[in-house]
Amino acid sequence: MNESDQKQKIQAHIAPDLEYVYRDIANVFVGQGEVVMEFGNVHRSMPGHATVSNRIVISIANAYELQQSLANALAQAQEKLAQSLK
Repeated sequence: MNESDQKQKIQAHIAPDLEYVYRDIANVFVGQGEVVMEFGNVHRSMPGHATVSNRIVISIANAYELQQSLANALAQAQEKLAQSLK
């Protein structure tokens, strides 16, 4: 079975009460078989301090897909910005 046979199409539904949060720090740790991503915020009143608010664990395969998706999205955004500046 090749890689394209293993990929499954999934239809995602977005919950109407989806929470949006702002995070200004991110840490990534790669372990055996998983990637841990931590997101948090810098304390405005205490310089040099931050609080981790979210910890997300994904498989290494999904981390590579996330990396590619993010790189593609950023490249498209950069291209649109360049076009708008012309």
